[in-house]
Amino acid sequence: MQRRTFMKSLGVATAAGASFGILRHPRRAEAYWGEWPADKLDAMIPAERQAKNVLELYLYGGMNAFDTFYAVPDWGQDTERFLHAYYNQTQARFGQCGLGNTLTEEFAEDANGQLVHLGPWVAPLRARPDIVARMRILVQRHDLLPHEGANPYALTGSRLGSPRLAGVGASIQRHFLEQPGGLRPTPYAYVLYPGVEFPTDNVLAASAIGLHPGSARPLSVTVDPGSSLSQLLTRPSVGAGRDAYDAAVDHYLAAYQQRFRPGGKGQLTRSAERSNFEFAHFARRGAGELSEVLSADLFEGVAGTECSDMAGTDKPRMQARMAASLLTRANDRARYVHWIDGGLKPNPSAGHDTHDSHVEDSSRNVTHTMQCLADIINAPNENDPAKINLDETMIVINTEFGRTPHRQGQSGLNHWPQGMVNVLIGGPITEAERGIYGAITEAEGFAQTYISPAENRMLVMMALGIYPFSSQTFAVGDVAGGVKNQFEAAQRLRDVYMGLKL
Repeated sequence: MQRRTFMKSLGVATAAGASFGILRHPRRAEAYWGEWPADKLDAMIPAERQAKNVLELYLYGGMNAFDTFYAVPDWGQDTERFLHAYYNQTQARFGQCGLGNTLTEEFAEDANGQLVHLGPWVAPLRARPDIVARMRILVQRHDLLPHEGANPYALTGSRLGSPRLAGVGASIQRHFLEQPGGLRPTPYAYVLYPGVEFPTDNVLAASAIGLHPGSARPLSVTVDPGSSLSQLLTRPSVGAGRDAYDAAVDHYLAAYQQRFRPGGKGQLTRSAERSNFEFAHFARRGAGELSEVLSADLFEGVAGTECSDMAGTDKPRMQARMAASLLTRANDRARYVHWIDGGLKPNPSAGHDTHDSHVEDSSRNVTHTMQCLADIINAPNENDPAKINLDETMIVINTEFGRTPHRQGQSGLNHWPQGMVNVLIGGPITEAERGIYGAITEAEGFAQTYISPAENRMLVMMALGIYPFSSQTFAVGDVAGGVKNQFEAAQRLRDVYMGLKL
């Protein structure tokens, strides 16, 4: 091919590559993906109450409800259960760590009228009344004991084997990317991993896309001082020949696209793989913009200390720093950041998985992570542009399961999906919605009134104004309460679970 002919073809390729089939309306569709149907708008969270973005903190390994967000001081006093499973050690460690004068603090009544306290290891949040004032605790329950099944379910709302199993970041990435004027090479959704091995626990389900197109995949980032991502974004393998490389790909992409025009005329025939490649090429060309978002300084290591325990690299602090940066940027701001937390010094079993050393590990790891979270949230009248504003950002605290109300061995607690909690802070949750949905019983430690992981995922989507029902996400049957249609299901999610006072 003559150079003149090659250069003329580039304009065709660039124009074609900028209008991906996956980013247009499906045939005969009238709305972009995730938009609310006109007849369901009355069940939508009003635009002025929606969050502009979401930070989800996921305590990988399993956070105990009974010494964090659902502590009842009287439970288990005579049977060494709940907060009293290791009460003496808990009390001693609380004092050693200088976390305050009161082991627990009253919060709100649950669905059974039981007064629930905030426990010792969320002391950094208790020290911030502005955060507690916008906190809603959701009791949750499921039936999956192993990490391998519980992680995908908690992260996606779908069970292993479901073709629609996708992290909520995929729905958020797709929705905002496909909005008019939403096309950009920098992601709307990120998953921040702590740079530890996840050999079999299926934590990578947070990055799964299920039935969504490839462009919906959130960007997975390993937050580690040894990360080579910043370097790779400069595309060192093509060096000074970057423009020529991109031009060549443009040309061959245009030639490939012509094969999808019957008779060389009309619109391109729809092809998921072709569209995925087009978007990947578009994103690669925008690597320079992403390198500004994920600048090298965000990967610089910091040391951390909590309760006299030291770590050479403080992954929670690094992840919190990156999350705040992504969510508060003036340009290319993220809509969703998923912080997968393994703790300051992860338990050898995995992150917060305290089959042994529960008090020691939780007092260090949970407390430190909560402090890192509190540190990136603006206090009243602080107005730091580099910190999160709870009027704009909803924070979700999630985990794959809780811990048993009774001991395991001499120092640990086992997995407990039967009675656990998730937490919503800020965004649509104001002081009027502060409180608890659901209840756990003292007799067995089972959740009696609760939401499911699927309902939890739908709440995140609704907080951002995304319609949660589609063939790629959830169905009416995923919502409890005997709802009969999508309108009733959305209304229950908003009014009952979120408790919105409209």
